[in-house]
Amino acid sequence: MESYSGGILVEDAEGSRFHVHEYRGRRTLFRARRYVLDTGESVRRLDAHTFVVERTGERLMRVYDG
Repeated sequence: MESYSGGILVEDAEGSRFHVHEYRGRRTLFRARRYVLDTGESVRRLDAHTFVVERTGERLMRVYDG
């Protein structure tokens, strides 16, 4: 079963901002995480600051407000 974990604000190279939504679940004994943009596109997390849109390879950087 999968549950919504929260949103992460990200920005592309041109300054457009989006939210990456994180979903957590389990696959047998392993924990699984899935990341999806507001647009429904699948993204992959590279590190704590960087995500990549699966279909296009576009990099998105995490935005820290504060």
